[in-house]
Amino acid sequence: MITREIIKNGFANGIISIENNYAGCLGICCKIGDNAFYFMDSEDNNLTKEEYWESYTLDMTVDMIFNVLKDDTSAEENGLDEMELSYYESVLK
Repeated sequence: MITREIIKNGFANGIISIENNYAGCLGICCKIGDNAFYFMDSEDNNLTKEEYWESYTLDMTVDMIFNVLKDDTSAEENGLDEMELSYYESVLK
């Protein structure tokens, strides 16, 4: 299970980052390990990485990512399958 603390540690350790146009994502996405996914509303997807960090705090970002990865249902609602969620869990542990 992924927690807010695990996500925050992932940022601190460089395992998680916010990227532009990475691994097939168009616009802002969350990179964990070698994969990435969308985690925010599409209206803000056109921000650059620098604009993103001017608009959102780390705590806000952790909450948004947690809301996607907190369980199978949330992950599926955000377009992630069980294999992707398992990958992110294994990278973060």
